[in-house]
Amino acid sequence: MEKYLWGGVFSETEKSENIKRFIDSFHFDWIICSENFDITLTHAVALNKLGILEKDAIVKIFESKQKVIKSIQEAQKDEFEDVHSAIEFFISKFVGEDVGFNLRLGRSRNEEVISSTNLWILRKFLNLKDMFKKISDSVISSAEKNFGKVVPLFTHTRQAQPILFSHLVLSYHEGFIRCLERISDCLERFDVCHLGSGAGAGTGVPLDVEFMAQMLGFSKISQNSIDSTGRRDNITELIFNFAILSELFSKIADDLILLSSENFGFVELSDKLCTGSSMMPQKKNPDTLEVTRSKFPKLTGYLNSMLMLEKGLISGYSKDLQEDKRILFSALHEIFEVCEIIPEVFLNMKATEGNIHNYTLATDLAEKIVQDKKITYREAHKLVGEKLKKGEKIKDITIEESLRLKRTPQSTNPNLVKNQIENHKKRSDQILGEIERFLKRFEEADFRKRIEDYLRNI
Repeated sequence: MEKYLWGGVFSETEKSENIKRFIDSFHFDWIICSENFDITLTHAVALNKLGILEKDAIVKIFESKQKVIKSIQEAQKDEFEDVHSAIEFFISKFVGEDVGFNLRLGRSRNEEVISSTNLWILRKFLNLKDMFKKISDSVISSAEKNFGKVVPLFTHTRQAQPILFSHLVLSYHEGFIRCLERISDCLERFDVCHLGSGAGAGTGVPLDVEFMAQMLGFSKISQNSIDSTGRRDNITELIFNFAILSELFSKIADDLILLSSENFGFVELSDKLCTGSSMMPQKKNPDTLEVTRSKFPKLTGYLNSMLMLEKGLISGYSKDLQEDKRILFSALHEIFEVCEIIPEVFLNMKATEGNIHNYTLATDLAEKIVQDKKITYREAHKLVGEKLKKGEKIKDITIEESLRLKRTPQSTNPNLVKNQIENHKKRSDQILGEIERFLKRFEEADFRKRIEDYLRNI
């Protein structure tokens, strides 16, 4: 059996090992073998509807999945050109060459790869969604456990005003919710079945594309075969969302590194998050946070790679596009790594009583003077500034009173922050619930059940 899906006008298909290794993709795209098998099985079912493949052949393909996947996982990674040729090789081996060779009718790897990649991403996100839940729970738990602890808000890296540490933590969760919203919206653009697009012009085989989409869990079908096979902007958008999420984690790491340093002392990091020095016995280095920061530049690199990958390509498929998966797999690996660590960070640190400067109460005093004495804010601002310039301390207002004086709904007032904690729980649960309900359609178990139902009814 040939391991290539092409030949045609070529008199011979042998390549030098260097060229083969350079252009082949099996050594990395084998990862989507399960999804590619399901795409292939769905195509086989569509051919059965046209009377081209018998029911017995579909049953044999269906039952061969574990053997095919195991064979692909154990194969030498230079043995095949790509995962698509490996799938058809092993189906031909286990089910029969007459069946395997007919699977190429009415389809191209160009449509197959984007459909398989979309399905792989949607299934993979079921695991990532669970990580998002742990992140959300750990951040909210930190806000609850540290409620009442006060730290300074910094502007221009200078102490500005007293805030609840819980208020700072909830600011992280606010950004996290926006990331979830963006990711949820982005996933909708993977809910498209591209089967039927062929190499880019469609196919003359009257495949039931709507049926294939339904079998796989997709709610939409491609509207343009050229767009299907030659664009990867949904993957670029997903990696952009990973970069934004990583930027948030980097900011959290920056804050905690600064606030936990000896010069500030507003946060205490557990030994679990730190390492020591090989030379200096006293050192307690925040290595977990520093490595968290390192992920952001890597993810922006992957984002730039995706943007540049498509730049300059004419419409239609080009081999350049096979690199999208190498970039995607690397980006997903990085975001998985950091998402596993973030809950550990929030569960292993706490706010402590540091030195909040008295001058951080200046704004509260100026606002109080305006409201009590009915003078302009410019006058009050000058009055308080002159008081501080003379070295006088602010005695009219305490830090606790400063917090209570805040009135606007998004402020650091303890009563309002307490309400916000509950609000954040509800918002997070709502969007994670929506993501879970959306992704359930693409579970492998549900696909298997739809195939079994089809086989029972024919």
